[in-house]
Order: sequence, then C-alpha cells, then structure tokens
Amino acid sequence: MKTIGIIGLGPMGQRYVNAVQSMEEIRIAVADVRSDAVKKIEDFHLKQEVSIYSNHLDMLQNERVDILIIATNGPSHYPLFLDAMKYGVKKVICEKPIAISISQAKDMVNKSKAEGMLLAVNHGRRWSKDYVALRDKLRNEVIGPVESVMFSMGGGQLGCNGTHFIDLVSFLLDQKVVQVCGFLNDENIPNPRGAQFKDPGGYAIFHLSSGTRMFFEMTDDLGIPPLLIINGKYGRIIINELKRSYTIEAREKQDQELSVTRYGTPLKLMEECNLELDIITLSRDLVMSLLRDEIPANPLHAVEALEVVIGIHFSHETGNKMIELPLTDKEYSNKMFSFT
Repeated sequence: MKTIGIIGLGPMGQRYVNAVQSMEEIRIAVADVRSDAVKKIEDFHLKQEVSIYSNHLDMLQNERVDILIIATNGPSHYPLFLDAMKYGVKKVICEKPIAISISQAKDMVNKSKAEGMLLAVNHGRRWSKDYVALRDKLRNEVIGPVESVMFSMGGGQLGCNGTHFIDLVSFLLDQKVVQVCGFLNDENIPNPRGAQFKDPGGYAIFHLSSGTRMFFEMTDDLGIPPLLIINGKYGRIIINELKRSYTIEAREKQDQELSVTRYGTPLKLMEECNLELDIITLSRDLVMSLLRDEIPANPLHAVEALEVVIGIHFSHETGNKMIELPLTDKEYSNKMFSFT
C-alpha cells in the first residue's frame, strides 16, 4: 500500500484527489490550513478513507508518504520541498511554477539529484500523447523547417500560466529560449488567487536556440483563450486548445520547392487532429510514472520556463533590452517574485 500526500486543496489539489482516488493499493493523506477547503473533500464520496491534516508537518510526521504532491501557490513551493526532504520523502510532484526565483528552482533540482529524490513538475502537455505525436510530425518537417511561432492568450499571469506555454513550445520544437525582449502591461486587475500575489501579464519577442523567432502575448487587457500558430517554410500548424484540436496546412508536394516569394501559393488542409487535454488524466499519468520510479520530464525544463518569465521582467525593468538566457545577473537570479 502506497501513501500519496497532497498539500493544498485548491482547484488543482482537488484535481489530484480525483486523479488518484480510483487507483488500487493507494492511501490518500491531505493537508490544508483552510478548514473550508478540507470540508470539500467530504463531497468527493471517495472509496477509501482519507487522512486529513490542518498542518502539513503533522502529515509528514505521522504518515510514511511515498509521493508528496505540492499543489499550493508558488511562494510556498520551495519551503514545502525542503520540508519534504527533511522528512525523507523520495518522490515529489510540484505544481508550476516550480519556484519564485531562479536560485530556488535550481536548488530544488540540485538537492533532489544529490539526495536521490525523484522531482517532477506538472507541465502535463509534455506527456500528452497528442502533443508527443505532434512533436514527431514537426521533427519530420511536416510544414518544413519551423521559422516562427505566434502565441496569444488573455488573462495575464505570466508566472502561473505563461510557464505552461513557454515550456510547450520548447518541447514541441526541441529548442530553448536564448534571448528575450519583454514588456509588462499590468492593468492592476486583482489576482484571482489573492491580493498578496503579483503576476502581471505582458508580451515578448523570443529568439530560440535553433534560430526560430517567437512572438508571445499573454496580456491583462485580453479575454481570449490560448491560440498557438507554428509557421514553417511551406505550411503552418494552428493549435486551438479550447476546441481540443489542431490543423496542419501546407503547400502541395509539387509546390514546396517554389520560392518563398510566391506567398500566394495556396495551402492545403493536410490534417485536422484531436487534442485530448484532460488535466485529471495527465495528473494521474504523472503519479503513475513516479510509482514506477520514472519521471516523464526533466525538472530542468521547468527551471528554464521560469527563467524565461523572469527574463521578461528583467527586460522590462531595464528598458526592454534584449536579455541573454540563461541569466548571468546574480542579483536578478536571486530576486523573489510573488507568482501564483
């Protein structure tokens, strides 16, 4: 019998409870300081008994936790990770962003490696079977060499939400962001998770490691769902997560060698594919991976996504300069943010 401990019973913590409650040979322990959040667990009608704690330290002291899930807001991730290490937990899942500073995030990765801990960050798109299949198509140059990417989404919160899509592009293209020019456009919209958090939106130009350019927009003045467009030499892929689908358009085979100046050459719809993205299923897949002593993605990818967001802030605060990544400014690497 394995024990899965969950700290934080907000929306994501509740999804984890749903994700693991149907697993066999599993015990669940949960911890949250908010009594109203704990009471919600009673509405789940779980098949097995759940151990409930109002303090995560009590849970770590009284339970032999095999997998600890940190489903709280960003500022608590690092101290909760340190508590997990103190009590000998060997498998940890952390929600994104991994931490609220680059130095914290790197320390988590380094300490977990030194102590033999499996550390995973729930950037679930990396193990979505449909996104894995799309990455394979891009590797086979279904639209030719990728030259540019355009992403737009409303709602702001670069640290909370932006890290997901920055990581997705890095995954799909097998490229890292190496330069960023960023602009913040905080509209002073109250953060839905509380006034103590500051996670503005903004937009940026990225240069990726193999020369691809990207325009990234996640601003506070838009109320639109995410849309990702990947442009290749002779085609494009349009990803619409709200519609759970993506389309591939490309020139006909006989037209692919025509000059790019022939921009009027029509594109043919090559594929229209489903995109299954159930958060509970992806979270369950992550837990199952750790139960098999595997992690589906290196946590360094989460550090890199966080560093891009912090790079946007650094660029904005230095007159929108183009910033090289990884950051070498020690003061900014240690700076702590209040991302959710």
